[in-house]
Amino acid sequence: MRKKIFAILKYLVISFVVIIILIPVYDMVLNSFKSDEESRIPTLSLPQEWSIVENYQTAIEKGKVVQGFKNSMIITLSSAVIILIISTLAAFVFGRRKGKGIRALFMIFMMGIITPPSFIMSLMLLKYLNLTGTYQGIILFYSATFCAFPIFLLSGFMATIPKEIEESAIIDGASSFSVLIRIIIPQLKPAIATSFIWVFLRIWNDFLIPLYLLSGSTKKYTMILGLFYLKGQFFTRWNLIFADLILVSIPVVIAYLFAQKQIIEGLGTGALKG
Repeated sequence: MRKKIFAILKYLVISFVVIIILIPVYDMVLNSFKSDEESRIPTLSLPQEWSIVENYQTAIEKGKVVQGFKNSMIITLSSAVIILIISTLAAFVFGRRKGKGIRALFMIFMMGIITPPSFIMSLMLLKYLNLTGTYQGIILFYSATFCAFPIFLLSGFMATIPKEIEESAIIDGASSFSVLIRIIIPQLKPAIATSFIWVFLRIWNDFLIPLYLLSGSTKKYTMILGLFYLKGQFFTRWNLIFADLILVSIPVVIAYLFAQKQIIEGLGTGALKG
């Protein structure tokens, strides 16, 4: 009887949380379909006048969504690939090598999780290298700033992989690089997918770093910066702002849907091995 009551309470709590999360999403989608006048009234009722095509067409044109999408994809994917390569190699070393020097180096990397980046020094360095307002500059900044947590995550996952598998491969004549590519990385796929989603979300939704590093280069503005300047032009037209918000959110949802299987496998594997 207690188990049944506990199960009912659990589902009630979960249902309540889901409703709380879905209401703002429903409101955002609904308001993106409304006219200017209706979107200014905060209600959850269906629109009397549907303006779907007009709203999204205006948001795409005025918010420079196509250009912003291209810039965001270049910056986000390039940064994510570099971060995952660095994190995987670092996790392989930290997870298998022992010693005070390795431990100290690992702790230095972990400080990046809690220590905020220095924008002034970074801007000065990028300006000295003539990389301000460029893809290369912001990609390098992201790669250096957001690699700490993936290293932490992958290093922890490395500890769950038995060393005997690597030792057997080395006895059979495999090199360290072959062991990494053929044995370690396939085992790390769930953790890599989780790291990719984390990095993708952080970079795609980031506002301050592109604002500072891409200032003066409007052709390289990301979708988030496009949304910011759209709000500046149409600060009372919430239907356009909500339409642009949905367009900005779509790539994140798609990325999660493609990687969710690996993430769930990673959580399940971690639970079983823990």
